[in-house]
Amino acid sequence: MDLYRIKPALLRGLDPLLAWLERAGVRPDVLTLAAIPVGAVAGVAVLVSPSAPLALLLVPVAVAARLILNLLDGALARRTGTIHARGELYNEVGDRIADVLMLTPVAFVPGAHQATVLLGVTVAVLASFTSVATKAAGGTRSYRGILSKPGRMVLLSVAAIAVVIVGPEAWGPFGPLLLIGTSLTLLERVVFGNRELT
Repeated sequence: MDLYRIKPALLRGLDPLLAWLERAGVRPDVLTLAAIPVGAVAGVAVLVSPSAPLALLLVPVAVAARLILNLLDGALARRTGTIHARGELYNEVGDRIADVLMLTPVAFVPGAHQATVLLGVTVAVLASFTSVATKAAGGTRSYRGILSKPGRMVLLSVAAIAVVIVGPEAWGPFGPLLLIGTSLTLLERVVFGNRELT
């Protein structure tokens, strides 16, 4: 799920929204940090789903909102000339918190494999850390991997919709797929980082 490769085309489609945000005086940091409450909405929807399955329909909505916010914050900062060093800090920390809020609750609902979900979330954070560490050491920040952020979000959305249709047993494959995908992503980024820093 290489959202980053098609990012310029997506931003062209969002240009009217960017123009409106600029006119409204919205700060890019607000968009960056908004991913955290959006992630919390998805996480709560997952947690309440055993008694209210239709709450899972909020998950793909939250996923779409998170990915759009991720596209808009940097673009708005560049457009308004408000890029600053803290923006990258907010972006990385906010993304990790949103990931944990959205993915971890799956470990605590019927039908899911708790251990693989929790390990998958941990490896996802490690994969992101590897990319940030590579950049900090003088290399290029890598967004590659089969389960980079867009891939993880699509996996979560598909699983949530499947649970609405099929029932809690549809959570079963989620943990193993998350763990395998994030492990491959981590491996790819470690190899990339090693080559970048040689």
